[in-house]
Amino acid sequence: MKWFRLTFSLGNVIAATKCSLVYLVLIVFGLTTMSFTDPLNNRTSDPIAYSTTDSAFFNNNLAVLNSNNVEINPDDVELNPQAVDFVEEYTEKQGEELERMKTWAKPYFDLYDTILTSYGVPKQMKYLSVIESHLVPGLVSWAGAVGPWQIMPDEAKRFGLRRSGSVDERRDFAKSTAAAAILMKELYVKFGDWLLVVAAYNAGAGGVRKAIRKAGSRDFWALQNFLPAETRNHVKKFIATHYIFEGGGGTTTMTAAEIQAKKNELSLQRFSREHAITG
Repeated sequence: MKWFRLTFSLGNVIAATKCSLVYLVLIVFGLTTMSFTDPLNNRTSDPIAYSTTDSAFFNNNLAVLNSNNVEINPDDVELNPQAVDFVEEYTEKQGEELERMKTWAKPYFDLYDTILTSYGVPKQMKYLSVIESHLVPGLVSWAGAVGPWQIMPDEAKRFGLRRSGSVDERRDFAKSTAAAAILMKELYVKFGDWLLVVAAYNAGAGGVRKAIRKAGSRDFWALQNFLPAETRNHVKKFIATHYIFEGGGGTTTMTAAEIQAKKNELSLQRFSREHAITG
């Protein structure tokens, strides 16, 4: 009986060992096979074969491919719902005057386009001058800002604009535009968002940073209520003016997050067209 029990035990061990070896072979074979198959349900790795229902695949791997090279056209831009009422009301009140400005202000806009572009600033930022002064060179604000770009005395000094006697180069369209371009570029480096540049141009960089901290967000629509009412409206005036002059929005009327989301969307659409993907 002892011998039988010993033989039985050895048989179990041998059988178990054989099973283990077979199982190990199957695992190795499986791993080897997996290395040559697609990880998504063993389908072909050809991207053309993927269905648009593979949302995880597209969202995680394709939507952001080369998205920075995607151009956003006015037709691609949707007005943020939080700006709709303001833009409609502003257009009703200011639309006719701004339509007339398209004609008489064209020489100034052409100058703006040239200077802003030379500094790497989107030419659509010229509409900031429109809401600042309506292009009135002699305009003086209660705070001491002067000219078509409403430049403050300390900024004039920093950018080398002369102010002596009857001379105030803040009234000079070319020189003040160059100064404004440098300032806007500095603000964009700080915030990476053109709507926040408009806000900071009005409230100062410190005011925008404070609003960002309080809101815990760098998105204008999330932090706007932590800005002065004048600044909130200033940004919306800029958006409305852009829509009146351009007939639509653009990257200067969108937050940085909105721009990236739209580029991702357009990038995915372009990929789908190029590879003739059908859902």
